[in-house]
Amino acid sequence: MSKLATQILTKTGIPPTVAFETKPKTLPELLNVQRKNAYKTKVMPTHWFEKGFDGCYYEIHKAKYKRYQNEPTHGKAWGILFWRGKQMTDKPHKIRGCLKFNWRIYSSPNEQGIYYDPERAMEVERRRTNMLKEYCEKQAE
Repeated sequence: MSKLATQILTKTGIPPTVAFETKPKTLPELLNVQRKNAYKTKVMPTHWFEKGFDGCYYEIHKAKYKRYQNEPTHGKAWGILFWRGKQMTDKPHKIRGCLKFNWRIYSSPNEQGIYYDPERAMEVERRRTNMLKEYCEKQAE
């Protein structure tokens, strides 16, 4: 192992690429590492995946990035919404919640054994709102 790799591992414990891969990502962070400025990339919020919504995703058509703390982690994205496999809009529109939610590349939840369960969906939504409340309370202090 090289000297540089040894120093990185001893300081952080987890290599930076592994840390980036495993942490939840905002939409601009996720799209920034995609090919061709993320054109035609299919993405979905992780809470849609956890609830088991199959065929629900955004097809990205345009992305603009802003630098925050010298990293392109903020920005805007425009895309077309597909809900239950049907295209909902003809033209791309601005995607709301780019920085608010965690995002992932689209993969069918049914292929991974996750099916829509209304009780599970409500539990995920309650957990998400509680986390947001806790975060807001910490920010207010």
